[in-house]
Amino acid sequence: MFKKILMFVIAAYLPTAAVLLIGCEGETSYTPRITGIVPELHEGSSHTEYKTPSTSHSYSSSSSYKTQSYKTYKSSSDPYGWAPSGNLERDWKAIVIHHSATDTGNVASIDDYHRRINGWDGIGYDFLIGNGSGCGNGEVDATFRWTGQKTGAHCKTDASNWANENAIGICLVGNFDQSKPSSAQMASLMKLVRFLSERYNIPASRIYGHNTTPGHSTNTSCPGRYFPMSYVKTHL
Repeated sequence: MFKKILMFVIAAYLPTAAVLLIGCEGETSYTPRITGIVPELHEGSSHTEYKTPSTSHSYSSSSSYKTQSYKTYKSSSDPYGWAPSGNLERDWKAIVIHHSATDTGNVASIDDYHRRINGWDGIGYDFLIGNGSGCGNGEVDATFRWTGQKTGAHCKTDASNWANENAIGICLVGNFDQSKPSSAQMASLMKLVRFLSERYNIPASRIYGHNTTPGHSTNTSCPGRYFPMSYVKTHL
């Protein structure tokens, strides 16, 4: 009788013991390191926090981002107030997407650094999309370059400087060498890219990441290895 009871106890608790010793199926232990940093965005800036990216969220290769249909946009419409003043508007030819390679940031902090350290006249991008740390998650901010239709300072190319002169620079706050953009960031990015591509007749073939921009002269992984560029191009 004692042997039967003992066998019953072992059979009942063996799976639990195995889970405690081995861990849940598919669980991984991963502590990412800060790599691929773009120093001109945060080195020496008093506005930037440095911290290890959160590992509490997992992203699968099949992640989907729900966005508004492209068919709802017309070149004459401006549902978000993104159209620049009519007497200043330029004929833009391309879009270049960047990441800040920082955990936090906003227009003010990046603008401050670009002025103080780089000696520029302000933030180099036309638009910034927040990640919830420093500004709202998915918040789209048009910078002075966009509202004034000024030449950008976001993608150095050959002597023609064509990307800064003719391409719209969009930066998403985050380090996408470490994780993917948030769903809110992607939803906002897709709305913005659709609006711009429709308004300026920019096809998917002229929507680039910084590191794939023709003629770019910077050794960079921007907008990061986990940025879903193929998703952007195929969901216009």
